Amino acid sequence: MAEESKFNTYRKRVKNFLTFKNFNNLPNFIEILEKGLEKELSFNASKSDTPIPVEELPIDLSLRKSGIIRKVYEKIFPVTHVFQISYKFNGVFMENFMPITNDDFIGRGGYKFVYKLPWNQVVKVGKSKLGSDPLFGSLFKEVSKNLEMYLKPEEMELKNYLQSRCFKHSSKELLDFKFKRLGLERLHYWKVKTLLPDLVLPTKFFMGLRSRRTPVGIPQTTITPCDNQILIPGKHLKEFVKLTEKVKQNPLEDKFLPKWKLNFDTHKFGNVPVSKLKKIAFNFHRVIEATRYLAQKEKLILDLHSENIIIMLPEFELRIFDFHVFDEHLYDPGENGLSPEEEHINTINEFINSFELGKHPEE
Repeated sequence: MAEESKFNTYRKRVKNFLTFKNFNNLPNFIEILEKGLEKELSFNASKSDTPIPVEELPIDLSLRKSGIIRKVYEKIFPVTHVFQISYKFNGVFMENFMPITNDDFIGRGGYKFVYKLPWNQVVKVGKSKLGSDPLFGSLFKEVSKNLEMYLKPEEMELKNYLQSRCFKHSSKELLDFKFKRLGLERLHYWKVKTLLPDLVLPTKFFMGLRSRRTPVGIPQTTITPCDNQILIPGKHLKEFVKLTEKVKQNPLEDKFLPKWKLNFDTHKFGNVPVSKLKKIAFNFHRVIEATRYLAQKEKLILDLHSENIIIMLPEFELRIFDFHVFDEHLYDPGENGLSPEEEHINTINEFINSFELGKHPEE
């Protein structure tokens, strides 16, 4: 009997291994993606941190400017807050209240509005986009085929619940598109984070509910993908540029479309030590290798510009806070016959060369 019992134990272990039963305990994609985020993005509402002065923030004032129509709209329908939403207790569950106002608006990109939160973090609110946008290429199709991998169970339940309450087929399709876009944002982040783990700002993605106040007192709400990041003191890379040397072009372009060499100003925000310049240059070379890898191995273009790279102050550390990737064939072609990634690489190399590190070989 003892021998038979021992045999049955071994047989059960082998069966469990062959059926991959124990593999259910392995962490899934989102658990790996969000590992450590709770600690990175935690805050105590009862203990207000000293706000980072506005002049120390990476705010591009030109990106805050809006047309007259947009200004009027924001005046009549001001934003008030954002909630993270999911499906719990048999309905829509709202948590993580984030108060925002028009005065908290600190920038915008092609796909998101950025608002400063009271606790030295930012919330990025997704803009409305059409499915024909270049952002929604092969990776969007990949997410669509296996949506459960890129959404949490409560997000999938929320999607199904909201769709069940829609009467129009178009409304159901729009919700489906928004949840797939949320999954796509996570996949983009993963693509860049795995290549440059220490340079990418920790980011939490979630489905958000943005609210606006209306003249009649009834809130106007919009469901849209959002993300949350820490707010760091620093400046956009473009703010370190000094435009002192023109690039030679034909007379017509020189007059109406002037171009300048991207020289890095090492004294604009305090004297940058040579050791820090060398570290920035080293990290830029890592960014170049990541850009080449994505282009050559995966046919993807890392959409990297001087607007989405931050130099932290006073540490003078390089950080990337925006990380969209596009299909090579959907991205705007480079100038002078260059591929898009080579154009980006040339721009980065131009910055590195302006450091003039060759003058300080032993420092």
